[in-house]
Amino acid sequence: MEPNSSFFFFFFFFFFLLPLGHCFALQVNLTAGNELIEKVCQHSPHSDICMASLRTDPNSGQADMEGLALIALKVAHANATDTSQHIAKLLNNSTLDPFIEQCLTDCSEQYLDAVEQIEDSLVALTAKGFHDVDAWVKAAIADVDTCEQGFKEKPDYESMLTHRNIIFKQLCNNALAIIHDLQ
Repeated sequence: MEPNSSFFFFFFFFFFLLPLGHCFALQVNLTAGNELIEKVCQHSPHSDICMASLRTDPNSGQADMEGLALIALKVAHANATDTSQHIAKLLNNSTLDPFIEQCLTDCSEQYLDAVEQIEDSLVALTAKGFHDVDAWVKAAIADVDTCEQGFKEKPDYESMLTHRNIIFKQLCNNALAIIHDLQ
């Protein structure tokens, strides 16, 4: 090779072909990660929400089953934390009906418990305590069910948290499906 052609060869190799190889390797890895997400979410009761929520984490493409379970629990934790903050904002309204205020106060406590239970389940998962994870997540679901039921104690009252409660329970049930696949 002539000196100029060697320069162009190395220039072409290092600036075009080498990065292209990394992009291809990244694409293969992301494809494998997406296939695992789809496989895992097929077993969940809410597969669309499962896939969408897992894909929100940038590490999901490289995660194994346990990593996906961790991501699913983190998404549920973020959702519960957000709902807890939402309830706190609702309670700042000084014109609330006393019954609604009591329901929201109860829900606030129940969501704080749910957040703690999801935190406990994250710790249990890192220790591979799958049965403990199952128990903590189910307890969090029960807390949210209790929140929802509180609004039904009086006729003509509707929960302003129904949609949030449903989403949280779906996220938790998806996490449980992944945990059950790990056992």
